[in-house]
Amino acid sequence: MLGLVGFLQMVQDSGMQNAPEKVVGSNVYIVMIVTLIVWLGVFFYLMYLSSKLKKIKQQLDVRK
Repeated sequence: MLGLVGFLQMVQDSGMQNAPEKVVGSNVYIVMIVTLIVWLGVFFYLMYLSSKLKKIKQQLDVRK
């Protein structure tokens, strides 16, 4: 928290009032891309598990 206050004071002193908005704006896209990659990874992992479970289920049905 102290670091944020110090950063904001530094920005005000340097006359760069729009700097935090620019930094936040550019980082939003990075966060969205990382989040998308994570969700795609979860989706493909679930698809992988689903196919494995289908194969196991088929093997169990053949044994009966």
